[in-house]
Amino acid sequence: MRLTIRYKLLLSFSIVIFVGLTAMLLVSVSITERNVSRIIGKDMVDARHNLEVYTNQYFLIKNMMLDRNTLSGEADGLVKELNTAVGSAVSVYDEKGHGLSSLNVNLAPQSDDFTQALQGSDAYSIRSSGGNTTVSLSVLMHSNGDPIGIIYFEKDYSGLSGFTRQFISAVRGFAIGIFMLILLTVAWLSSRLSKPLERLSRSLEQVSLGRYEPAPPVHGNDEIGDLSRSFNRMVRQIRSQIEIIKQERDALKVTQETTKTFFDNVTHELKTPLTTIRGYSQMLHENGFTDKPFFTKGLRYIMEESSRLNEKVVQIIEYSKSSSERVSMRFEPVDMSALIRRVCDEMSVKAQKYSMEIRCRAEKGLTVQGDELRLREMLVNVIDNAVKYGGIGTFVDCSVDRDWARVRVLIADRGPGIAEEHVRRLFEPFYRVPGTKKEEERGSVGLGLAIVKSIVDSHKGEVEIASRPGGGTAVTIWIEEGGHD
Repeated sequence: MRLTIRYKLLLSFSIVIFVGLTAMLLVSVSITERNVSRIIGKDMVDARHNLEVYTNQYFLIKNMMLDRNTLSGEADGLVKELNTAVGSAVSVYDEKGHGLSSLNVNLAPQSDDFTQALQGSDAYSIRSSGGNTTVSLSVLMHSNGDPIGIIYFEKDYSGLSGFTRQFISAVRGFAIGIFMLILLTVAWLSSRLSKPLERLSRSLEQVSLGRYEPAPPVHGNDEIGDLSRSFNRMVRQIRSQIEIIKQERDALKVTQETTKTFFDNVTHELKTPLTTIRGYSQMLHENGFTDKPFFTKGLRYIMEESSRLNEKVVQIIEYSKSSSERVSMRFEPVDMSALIRRVCDEMSVKAQKYSMEIRCRAEKGLTVQGDELRLREMLVNVIDNAVKYGGIGTFVDCSVDRDWARVRVLIADRGPGIAEEHVRRLFEPFYRVPGTKKEEERGSVGLGLAIVKSIVDSHKGEVEIASRPGGGTAVTIWIEEGGHD
């Protein structure tokens, strides 16, 4: 049978306490009995001495010599005198045990001490019956060295015996009470000690089953309290590590899916212009210069597709650069007000091709800590999108101002807008709004906004897109003013 710590403690302490208290009780009884025997022995020595003294005094007063005849003749008077002197019953016998006085209490005592007196020695004996204790003393009287009679003396010690029994009973009751009190205390302590351990044991069992739940707290500054708190800290750390592992697993899964999508999109984006170039090259090789208009058209398509292919490769390279670690960037103070004016001036040439105008409003003195080339690329990509999709003959509004402790860049167009379900995915690499060929016609690969998002993230900033069908699109960028380390 398996015993728990609680019952082991209880059983061990119970045995130790029981043995200890039993030994204490036995020792107490033994000492008490020895003390009682010593008291009675001393009383008997004093009584023997007193009996001899009172007997001698009696015969001296009577002016008689103590011998066999005078003892027999004065037996009644001697008994009366001794009864009065010692306060207990006294009887007188001759050396053969025959009673000499009519006042004797016992005609022929059967006690051990009387038998020993008949054999020639003084003695006393103790008798107990029904809770009463009597001590008898037999004193052998001599005359000229010869035994002439026996004085038999009895004294009641029931009071002392009763007190002794009460004392022993009290000690026994006290021992039982102490045993029960200590037993209850040990039971309480063992329960207090074992219950937290039992809870910890159940919690450890749950941990082994994969359920990482903290154990009920133990309030206290002892070792068990420390153990409980350490266990709960361990469980919390395990849960935290498991959560981190889950997040890393999910992130890895997303990365793998993103990587697969990236390569699929790269393959798709590069395949189309390469197919066109290969097709026209093969046709030109077969036809040669016999069809000059077709030759001219083929060369033009090959040049256009080569240009598109180059632009796509460049965008892919730029996205890869923008997604790399921050160590590839060179951070320094950049005047965003001056930078957006220069970019707006540069992009105005392209805007004029679509009969569009770029309006720029920049608050002076707004500086951020960043990589100027990457920030310029970010602005170019956003303004380029606004020009391409803003609508012919409309405006593109660009502004830079201070928003609390950050620099805010706002670029808004007057284009057809984008549905909400597509807005959330615009920062995904190679994502293009489905249902239109305008992006491909204008050389879009779907990496521009992904590059913008990567550059903003590397500068610890934020970027948002607000758009609705028929209401244009606005891109807002926030970067901390002045002090990105």
